Amino acid sequence: MIIDIIVAVFQILIAVGIIVFWIYFFKYENKNPEKGAIYLGFERSFPPADLGWITPTLLISAIGLLLGQAFGVFFSIVSGSALIFLGLLDISFNIRQGAYKAKKSDIILNLTINLICIVAGPLFLIYGWMNF
Repeated sequence: MIIDIIVAVFQILIAVGIIVFWIYFFKYENKNPEKGAIYLGFERSFPPADLGWITPTLLISAIGLLLGQAFGVFFSIVSGSALIFLGLLDISFNIRQGAYKAKKSDIILNLTINLICIVAGPLFLIYGWMNF
């Protein structure tokens, strides 16, 4: 079905986006003296979850959906749930730390990541539930 392909492509794009974010973070932000210890400590705790769980579940789901396999639907639910958790955790941190009042480029990056997580997560869950 065409919806399976659309969901799979969206999952691949998010997975690639996560990988690109971490390359950017470790190449630039991690070395930026303007970034505070709290922010850096928070961000440095995420690579295992992002690269070791969310990204693989997104890619496994996409592969399954493109191949028409049931595990694609299952992992769509798994990755959707993980994205919701990530988005809510990130939003709560950003609110508590005033990150939405920072530099315009940081605000745009944070809002983009947060919106992708809290929109795509439920969409993947609903898609999975409807196709389970």
